[in-house]
Amino acid sequence: MYAILSYIFYSVAILAGYLAAYELLIQIFPNFGLLEILVGFFATAMFFPLVPIYSGFMNGEWILAFICFGSIFLGVILGNQARKNKI
Repeated sequence: MYAILSYIFYSVAILAGYLAAYELLIQIFPNFGLLEILVGFFATAMFFPLVPIYSGFMNGEWILAFICFGSIFLGVILGNQARKNKI
């Protein structure tokens, strides 16, 4: 059960990172196409926790950073709890 909740929180963190990246994509390329979406997808996959921080510093929108890092924090705690209960 803890492992499933851990994966759910990790998914929420990834989703928050991608939402912040999408807002950044709209600001940089207002008329974006398929190439920009693909490049943004792979760049965000590597740096998804950093994108909400950039959005927070530049635009003052910290809510996605709090959601992203809070979800990662809870995902790690629940993952460790799942590993403890497995033994």
